[in-house]
Amino acid sequence: MSLPSAAELMRAAEIETALDDWALDHVGTPERLLTTFVNDLNQPSNLHPRGEVRFYRFLMDILTSRLKYVADRKRHPGWRDETVKAPIFILGLPRSGTTFLHNLLGSDPLNRAPRLFEMHYPSPRADDAFTRGLRETKCQERLGDLGLLDDDWLGVHPMGADRAEECLFFWELLLASATFTALAELPTYQEILFQQDFRAIYREQRDFLKYLQHGLPPRRWVLKTPLHVRFLEEIVEVFPDAMFIHCHRDTAKIYPSIANMATVLHSKFAAAAPGEKSIVGDYDDTWEKALEFRQRPGMAERFVDVRFLDFRADPIGTVRSIYSRLGLEFSEDRAAAMEAWLANDSSERSGRAHHQYSLADIGMTEADIDRISGDYLKAFDVPLER
Repeated sequence: MSLPSAAELMRAAEIETALDDWALDHVGTPERLLTTFVNDLNQPSNLHPRGEVRFYRFLMDILTSRLKYVADRKRHPGWRDETVKAPIFILGLPRSGTTFLHNLLGSDPLNRAPRLFEMHYPSPRADDAFTRGLRETKCQERLGDLGLLDDDWLGVHPMGADRAEECLFFWELLLASATFTALAELPTYQEILFQQDFRAIYREQRDFLKYLQHGLPPRRWVLKTPLHVRFLEEIVEVFPDAMFIHCHRDTAKIYPSIANMATVLHSKFAAAAPGEKSIVGDYDDTWEKALEFRQRPGMAERFVDVRFLDFRADPIGTVRSIYSRLGLEFSEDRAAAMEAWLANDSSERSGRAHHQYSLADIGMTEADIDRISGDYLKAFDVPLER
């Protein structure tokens, strides 16, 4: 079995939705990226049979959501008058605590973090409980269909329709997301993906945030994907008042954890284990560029470094320090909301499988890690977990 062509998939989505306008203001239409994506997927021995079915459903879901989102933006043009003010971007290597921090900051009643169901199904953007519930249910069903509610994956990365999630899930609607390359080997797509003008992608993300917040009380956006570290210049061009939280962890823990994550995720779709550059290669040399960027005039005060061990030992104290550094008030109400989220998350985590990994699993030693990333650990004074 092979997936239909990009043109066939797009036509099927048009028939299903009775819509045919794909164009977004800054990235245009998705044919080129989708064509490359599907061609890579259809390479021999890439996907196992269940993975082929999952990818077909996944792509159809993305394409129909894209058409509905474009149509909804035209029906409700008032979103264009909105302003996104001083968003916070969380970045750093995967497995460094970014997801936990994102959800914790998203529990602050004065912040807003995009929820997974909002990115999977942005339309209809009605705020009544019934419509929201339908979108959340549909999102949860998608996660189950993709195998992302299986115990082995939830032990690696907890997911749910109403959890704060990565910006990469909105980028899926643009057909320009590294989530795809985490699911299967897509070498040509990955090469073309990182040739894109990410200023356009961040402009689309800004428009998406304006669309989500339209007509609602203003709250500060908290946005996250480790991949933001590649695009600091583009972010500041599009969001000139952006602030940044840079998460750090001993790479002797990060690298085997990423490898395990990639193996579990690939198993849901791909016939072969991930290549050795899977996911990790997306972050080659990013820390040096980030350090250089932070040394530009006016940038140092807009960054906060968070070290994993400090954050794990005292989450609320770490957030208090972050807010102080960024000039934000940390009231008792905000602290209480975060404490409530921590208690609930702790209860949920107690029922999950434990994520287990080691350097030996990837054929590396601590000496190998220090040779590869020792300069990063020293530059950011990252405590070791060995």
